[in-house]
Amino acid sequence: MSTAIDARAAREAAHWMMRLQGGELDAAARQGLDGWRAAHPDHETAWQRAEQVCRAFGMLPAPLALPVLDRPAGAARRAALKTLALLIVAGPAGWSMLKVAPWQAWTAELRTATGEIRRLALADGSALGLNTASAADIVFSASLRLVLLRAGEIHVATSPDALGRPFIVRTSNGSIRALGTRFTVRQDDGLLGARTRVAVSQGAVEVRPAEGSPVIVQAGWQASFDALAAGAPQPLAPRADAWLKGLLYADDAPLADVLAQLARYRHGVVRCDPAVARLRVSGVYQLHDTDQLLSLLQSSLPIRVRRHSRFWISLEPV
Repeated sequence: MSTAIDARAAREAAHWMMRLQGGELDAAARQGLDGWRAAHPDHETAWQRAEQVCRAFGMLPAPLALPVLDRPAGAARRAALKTLALLIVAGPAGWSMLKVAPWQAWTAELRTATGEIRRLALADGSALGLNTASAADIVFSASLRLVLLRAGEIHVATSPDALGRPFIVRTSNGSIRALGTRFTVRQDDGLLGARTRVAVSQGAVEVRPAEGSPVIVQAGWQASFDALAAGAPQPLAPRADAWLKGLLYADDAPLADVLAQLARYRHGVVRCDPAVARLRVSGVYQLHDTDQLLSLLQSSLPIRVRRHSRFWISLEPV
C-alpha cells in the first residue's frame, strides 16, 4: 500500500519541485527547501514521493523547467502543479487508475484537433505550422529558440535572429538544429517505439539522436531517427509540406498509402480491403473535407465506400 500523503504537503512539495527543476532556487532558496523538508515529517514524505513521481514519469517538462522570455507562468504551469500534486497524493498504486497522461500531454501550449491545420508567426519572425492532431511548446530564452514537439507534425520556416540564438526542435528521440531552413518534423509513436521523421525543403538541419551521432540533412532530403541513431538520408518526397495548404497530393500512389494519410485527418477507423490496396491514385485533394475526398476516390476507382458507422469506414472492391 502507498503511504498516505497530506494534500497540503503534496501541493507544497509540487511547488518546490517545480522551482527546483526550473532552476529558480539559489543558495538561500535551497536552504528554504531544506528547512521546509525538516519542519514536519509530512513534508519529507511528500518530497520523497515527488522525487518518485519524477523518476517514474520523467523530469518536469522543459517549458516549465527553463527560464522563458516574454511568457508568464500561466495556465500550463498551474495545471502542471495541480497534476503533480495529484500524482504525489495518489502514489504508485493510484497512477494507473488515474490514467494520467505523460508530462507533455498536460503542458503543450499549442494544439490542433483531428483534421485541424494551424499556422502562426513566432516572436522572432519564424513561422510555425501544426498539422492535424499535433501539440507543441515554444520556449524562447536569452540563449535559445526551442520548439518541443509533443505529438504529431510541424513545419518550421526559420528567420535570422538578432541575438544569434540557435533554433532547435526537440522530440522524444533527440533534437533537430536548423541551419537557415524550412523543414518538417513528424513524431510517430509506433508499436516498436517512437521515431522522428525530418524532411528538409530549404537549407539544412543537424539531426542529433539523444544517444547517437549527429547527421546533416540537406535540402531535398529526408531522414528518420530514434534515440540511438539516424538512418541514411533519402530523397525528399514531392510536396511533402502540401498539408500546410490543406492539400493531399497523390502521384501514382497506392490507395492504401493515400488512405493512411487521409485517416490522420478524421476521427475513427478507415480500413482498406487488400483487394484494392494496390490501386493507383493520382490527384490533388482537399484535406478539410475527407468525406468528399472519399467520394472522389469512389467515383474514380473500382471501389465502394462502406460506412459501418460514423467512425468506421471501409473501402472495398465493387
